[in-house]
Amino acid sequence: MLVFLYVLAAIGVAYWAKMDGRRAGVWFLASIALTPLGSSVALKLMDRYGR
Repeated sequence: MLVFLYVLAAIGVAYWAKMDGRRAGVWFLASIALTPLGSSVALKLMDRYGR
C-alpha cells in the first residue's frame, strides 16, 4: 500500500510538471529517485526561479 501511494504521489508531480509545460517523464523519474516531496519542492523552485 505504501508503494502504491509513493508512486501515486510521483505521478501527481509528473502531472503538475506536464501542466506547467515541462517534461513529465523526467519529473516522474526524479520523484521516484528522490522523493515526491523533494521533487515537488524542486519543481516549485523551478517554477518560481527557473526557466
